[in-house]
Amino acid sequence: MEVIGNILSHVANVKDVVRASMTCRKWREALRHIHTLQQDQYSDRSFYNRKSKTLKLEFLLTDIVLQTMGLQTLRILHGTKFSGTAVIAWLSHTGGSLRHLTYEVPMSTLNVNMLERCGKMRYLESLRLRHTDIRLTTDPTAQRFMCLLSLTLYNLVDVTTFQLQSLVSACRKLESFSLVNSNVIPTDLHCILNLRSSSLKSFLLDDLSLNSVILEATLLEKLSLSASNLLSFKLVKKGARLSSLKIASVRFLGHFDIGNNTDCLDLQEVEVQSSCYTVWATIKCVLSKPSSKLRKLQLRSIPLDDDLVNLNLETIAFLFPRLSHLALSYKMMKEEVQDPSHPRMTVENQLQGGSTALEKLRFLELGFHEIDDKFLLLIDGVVKKCPNLIELLVTSQEDSEVVCGFLTSFVKVVNLFSHVDIKFTRAFY
Repeated sequence: MEVIGNILSHVANVKDVVRASMTCRKWREALRHIHTLQQDQYSDRSFYNRKSKTLKLEFLLTDIVLQTMGLQTLRILHGTKFSGTAVIAWLSHTGGSLRHLTYEVPMSTLNVNMLERCGKMRYLESLRLRHTDIRLTTDPTAQRFMCLLSLTLYNLVDVTTFQLQSLVSACRKLESFSLVNSNVIPTDLHCILNLRSSSLKSFLLDDLSLNSVILEATLLEKLSLSASNLLSFKLVKKGARLSSLKIASVRFLGHFDIGNNTDCLDLQEVEVQSSCYTVWATIKCVLSKPSSKLRKLQLRSIPLDDDLVNLNLETIAFLFPRLSHLALSYKMMKEEVQDPSHPRMTVENQLQGGSTALEKLRFLELGFHEIDDKFLLLIDGVVKKCPNLIELLVTSQEDSEVVCGFLTSFVKVVNLFSHVDIKFTRAFY
C-alpha cells in the first residue's frame, strides 16, 4: 500500500489523483500514504475555470488532505481564493509532518496569517508564498521557524523593511532567501533594507525597486540580483567566500560592493547580463585575476568598454584554465566603435596570439546580434580552440530569412566538427 501511495504521490493534479484512487479499494486506502500533493490550476484550465469549480476543488483538497497520515509536500497554485477555514484545516492537519509548502494563491476570504500558521509547523523546511502579507505578532513563539531552510516570497504588498528584517532574523537556520516582485516600504528616513543572518548561504533579489540594501551574511555563497533598480548594494561577510554570482538587468545609481577581490577568489560561477556600468566595473575587477576554480562564465550584452572587450578567448583560456561552461555575446567578438584611436576587436584579434586552448570546456554558447561575412570564420576558430567541446549553441537575433540564407554555409562548418553537437537558435540579448 505504501508503494501505491508513492505512485499516487507522483501524479501532478489532484483531480487525477482522485481518478487513479478509484481503481480499487486498496488504491483508495493508499491515499492515506501519499507524501506529495499538488494542484496547479494552469495544468487543467477546462476543469477549474469557474468559481463553482473552485469551491468543488476546495472540498476535494480538504477531503484528500484530511485522509493523509503524513503528508510531506503540498503545492497549491491557483488563481482564485480559497476560504480561510479550508486553508486552516489543511495547515492544522499537516502541521506535524509537512516539510515543503508552496502556496501561490490570492489571500483567502478570511485573510489567514500564513506566516503565523507556518511558523508553528514542527518540521517545515521550505516555504514558498505568493500574495501574502507579513504580520508580526507580540508572541515571540508564534513565528519560530525552527527548521526552515528555504524561504521564497512573491508579490508582497506594502511590506516594510522592518518586517522583512524581523522575519529573516526569526529564521535561525535559514539558508536560502528569495524576495521577488514586492512593494517594500522604508521604515526609517535612511530607507535601508538591512538583512542580517548568520546561516544564510543563498540570496536572490528579483524585480524590485529599493534604495539601499545591506546584506550581512557570514556564510553567503550564492548571490543573485535580477531585474531590479537599486541605489546601492553592499555585502558584508566574513568566513566563507562567494561561489556563485548572477546579475541580470540590474541598475545601480550608486555603489555596488561585494567585498574586495579576495572575497571572490573562490567563485565557481559568474553570470552577468544587461546591467549598468557599475556592475561591469565590479565584474572587471573580479575577472582580472587568474582563477583555477571558475567553472562557468556567462557574459552577455557587454557595454563598449576597452578593458572588458579585450577580455578575449586567449585571455579567458589563460586566466580560467578549468572553465567548462562559457557564454559570450557578439560584443565580446567584435567591437563596433568608429573612433580611429579606439582599438578594434576583430576576428583576427580574437584568434591570433598564442596557442592557449580551453582544454576543459564542454559547453559553449555564442550570441550574435548579426550575421556577417566573418561569422563562419569566427565559429571555426573558436571551436578549434576547444578540443574537448561537446555542445555549441549559436544564438542570433536575426530574422528567419537571414538565418535560412545562412544555414547552407553553417552546415559546412557543422560537418567539420562531427564530434560537437552544434545547435542554432534565435534568442534576445
